[in-house]
Amino acid sequence: MKFNQLPSIALVQMEVRAGRPDLNLARMLEHMERARDAGAEIVAFSEMCIPGYIIGDLWEVDAMVEDFAAYSAEIVAASEALTVLFGNVAVDRARIGEDGRLRKYNAVHVCRDGHYLGRPDAPEGLPPGVQPKTLHPNYRFFDDDRHFYSLRKLAAAEGLPLNDWLVPFQVPRRGGGSFRFGVQLCEDIWCQDYCHDRDLLDTLKVFHQHGADAVFNLSASPWTWQKNAKRSRVVHDVLARSPLPFFYINHIGAQNNGKNILVFDGDTTAYASDGEICRRAISWQEQALMLPDGDAAAAPPKSGLDDIYNGILTGLMHLDHIRDQENRFLIGVSGGIDSSVSLAMLVQGFGPHRVFAVNMPTRFNAEVTQNNARHICEQLKVDYLVCPIQDLYELLSSKIRNSGFPGAPGSYTRLVDENIQARIRGADVLAGIAAKCGLIFTNNGNKTEVALGYSTLYGDVSGAVAPIADLYKTQVFELARYLNQDVFGREVIPSNLIDGEVVPSAELSEAQDVTKGLGDPIRYGYHDALLRQLIEYRKHPLDVLQWFAAGRLLNELDYDDEAGFLRHFPDTAAWIEDLEWVERQLRVNFFKRIQAPPIIVLSKRAFGFDLRESQLPEYFPRAYAALKSELLGRDIRSAYSDSD
Repeated sequence: MKFNQLPSIALVQMEVRAGRPDLNLARMLEHMERARDAGAEIVAFSEMCIPGYIIGDLWEVDAMVEDFAAYSAEIVAASEALTVLFGNVAVDRARIGEDGRLRKYNAVHVCRDGHYLGRPDAPEGLPPGVQPKTLHPNYRFFDDDRHFYSLRKLAAAEGLPLNDWLVPFQVPRRGGGSFRFGVQLCEDIWCQDYCHDRDLLDTLKVFHQHGADAVFNLSASPWTWQKNAKRSRVVHDVLARSPLPFFYINHIGAQNNGKNILVFDGDTTAYASDGEICRRAISWQEQALMLPDGDAAAAPPKSGLDDIYNGILTGLMHLDHIRDQENRFLIGVSGGIDSSVSLAMLVQGFGPHRVFAVNMPTRFNAEVTQNNARHICEQLKVDYLVCPIQDLYELLSSKIRNSGFPGAPGSYTRLVDENIQARIRGADVLAGIAAKCGLIFTNNGNKTEVALGYSTLYGDVSGAVAPIADLYKTQVFELARYLNQDVFGREVIPSNLIDGEVVPSAELSEAQDVTKGLGDPIRYGYHDALLRQLIEYRKHPLDVLQWFAAGRLLNELDYDDEAGFLRHFPDTAAWIEDLEWVERQLRVNFFKRIQAPPIIVLSKRAFGFDLRESQLPEYFPRAYAALKSELLGRDIRSAYSDSD
């Protein structure tokens, strides 16, 4: 069937509020009524659009699951003159799931004119109008097999071929004839890594063989960097084998797993049978995409910074949903780039009347950064408080300096002194003001610092949410420029932070004096690039040594500053020492990240329950030592000798 010959279809890109099926049902009924008024024959919603998808082990509470499942009947009852596709849990009370509780399916529900839509050709064993998910993702933050029974398991348990269950639904068309369509759930289209009978487990191909005119994919797919482009490539490849109109429906909003806030951009898309994008919803906005519409062009893709900006806003606004109220926020503003960007994002999300800022200087805080903090608060019209902590710092540092045990007198180092200041700011002043004023306070750490442990437990490792903790420092600078140029259209974040005049610094000692160009002990840019490989692409230092040996280190890191690389590392020994320092910092600071606030997920792999870390002792693959010994004699320039 050609795209312009389709029945009238509404693809609903809706905000889904996890754990509130009552609110989601109300929005679905509103969209159904509008679609009916607009002449739609078919309305499709996203995966788990009634209960939400990411709700953790609440799926183990049978009373809640039964309640979620019961909401489906209200959609069915409201489906007069419509065919409705929606995602919800389906239960089989007669059978046990692998978790020992009642069997649950993550399923597409299909109803029409007040009844579930049956499929006479499908085997028995499923309720009418219900199609379970075939492929269960078990990576990153997904745990489908922990809670749900897949179609693959059902087919195996019943001793029937899987393909027998992949039967299209069929509905009559208003103008005569019928429309046959297959249904999938999210992972079912990402079939390249799944096998069945020595072939890809491609459910779209089976629907095509069974005479489907189109396929709907109901998704709950969080946005992360470059994911939409990859999904379109996958769809193009799958449709090349089985050409069919393909409809991807995703929702917007945010959901969380405790340690991570996952954001959903929608990007609901209608693909022609050759994989070409015909229509595309506006990302991050609730809307119903009406099909077919030959006059309307696909929405242009957003830039990466647009999506990062919207992702952070979506994640921040999720806190109102979690607490079921309009929160008011407290942020510690140092006059540095991280707190400035975090403050700007809070104001964009909630308005200046719901954001309060405090600067907590000691004698180590330069006038220029204190002026920066005052400047951005004035620009954003945020209530601003200066609360010096020099007196508290002196009192506590004296107390700690003069305390010790006979068997462990200890040493009062610069690090001890610096951490005292950080803890006074976070655990005492920020927490105290927040409690007094009925505010919640945020964490300003970036991903580079979180990875390397450049933070103080019970100091700046605190707060209700970490808005930029999945952005490397270089990305924070990029977002700062974007905010000034594209959002505010003026200098809100001080230019001296963006142009490097004021270096990034914690300002906790004379060794971090920004007026002398002294700052953090991190090689931003290079370390960002290295950490991305170790964290997001799961590379090991051995891989990095091998890239060096092959003369393609800088290419693999996507780091093109050769002059900067040589300034950092005068010889190969210094470079390897730094590589091992990064690995060690990443490994030994797991305990801080375990206790860190929830992080808004933006990248291919975020700390939290996205990247599951264990605390382990040092161990390198045996090949590492041999290759290290070989490389120590090489010129540092061999790292990029083949980079051209």
